[in-house]
Amino acid sequence: MNAVRLSVDDARWSANVGDSVRWRMSESRRRRMLPGLMALSIVVVDALIVASAFLLAYLARFSIDENLATLSFDRYVRLAILEAVFATILLATHGLYELEQPQSWPVRVRGIASSSATALVLAITVSYFLGDQAFSRLWLASGWVGSMVGVGIWRVWAHRFYENLRDALAPSTRVLIVGANRLGREVASELNGSFHVVGYVDNGTDLEHLELPLLGAISQLDELVQAYAVDELIVALPGNRREQVSRILARGFRRHVQVKLVPELGTLLPSRFEVHELGGRHYIGFVPVAAVSWVKRVMDLIIVGLGFLAISPILAAIAVAIRLESPGPILYRQQRVGKDGRLFSMFKFRSMVVDAERRLEALKAHNEATGPLFKMRRDPRVTRVGGVLRRWSMDELPQLLNVLRGEMSLVGPRPPLPKEVAEYEDWQLGRLRAVPGLTGLWQVSGRSEVPFHDMVRLDLHYIRNWSLALDFEILLRTIPAVITNRGAY
Repeated sequence: MNAVRLSVDDARWSANVGDSVRWRMSESRRRRMLPGLMALSIVVVDALIVASAFLLAYLARFSIDENLATLSFDRYVRLAILEAVFATILLATHGLYELEQPQSWPVRVRGIASSSATALVLAITVSYFLGDQAFSRLWLASGWVGSMVGVGIWRVWAHRFYENLRDALAPSTRVLIVGANRLGREVASELNGSFHVVGYVDNGTDLEHLELPLLGAISQLDELVQAYAVDELIVALPGNRREQVSRILARGFRRHVQVKLVPELGTLLPSRFEVHELGGRHYIGFVPVAAVSWVKRVMDLIIVGLGFLAISPILAAIAVAIRLESPGPILYRQQRVGKDGRLFSMFKFRSMVVDAERRLEALKAHNEATGPLFKMRRDPRVTRVGGVLRRWSMDELPQLLNVLRGEMSLVGPRPPLPKEVAEYEDWQLGRLRAVPGLTGLWQVSGRSEVPFHDMVRLDLHYIRNWSLALDFEILLRTIPAVITNRGAY
């Protein structure tokens, strides 16, 4: 009789677990699909708001000035559509459709403003080549302002709506972290907000300075997963401490839970990797430096060749201004370290006085940068013309010659000085595994505002995950970065 009752209880328990698993899997699918569907909806509404702002500005301008009736309505519509398309693409490059990792509102506002401005420049340029010219400047200004305000107001409502919808349809994933060590605490800090981190599991009772509770020992892992309704289990222990966890994972849990292991490789692991099975054992396969296609070099030559023709009058005007302000050469040659440690002469427009290097030692106490870099906002060695050139990054234009010579590329890590490389730690030498560039992730992320340690991490991310799409994204983000002058001094 007891055996029969036990079998019935087991069947009920299995049925309840099965229902729970199916419900959780459905919830997991909703959580994965919701950000993508909502982001797509926001893209469509953003485009409609931008286009509508320009069309409404046209109608308002038409009601004031009847002479506008003689102008072609079709080309105004074309420009409004181009503005909407370019604006949504640039908003995406600013990460403004990443709903699960929202940026602060100052960053969002700056991204919306720079995206709208850059999109307008691109739309006018394309319209010019299509034969559409002589747009009303008042219409352009009012349409641009209206689109920024409209997108900004819509985004406030959209983010709140998404958060409420996500909480209603797919409550936060409950995460349990195995390991209260430094790595485990870093993972908890990174995930908190996007996930509900319930606490840590680790051996020992003397662990201090934990922002989240230590729920129990590793031997209690199965019970804790069940008791706290955990959806995901993240193992952040070093390899020599994972034996006990491995035994528990091999046995499995009574609850449907997804297990993720934080690799000891850390940030070395790139975004693209493969899992191989050789001889019955699984291996993680990746290349530390992504293979670069020959298309990158062809793209450099084509863009730089056309760019030289387009900006030659600007280059001549800058050369005259430098020569008139102060004595000395127009171009400044500085020895830099390129790919695989090869030295080369990098060209720049001279933005400092001739004896700038001799004065450097006396200014080192005022250094505002971190690591081996030297940066100073009000550097007394910078000339007036040089200050303007640096502010708008025009002192870098002669490096187009380095690109033609193959010493540099349009996109890549900035080439360091030999004395800076001499102070590098071993892991920082990975920056030298790629051809240096005029612009890169560091420049579009804030330039001098980004600490040296983070600059190296951005460069290593680029080197390990290079693609033509990433190059194109960085080039697009360089335009608003230069316009806003962020971190330029």
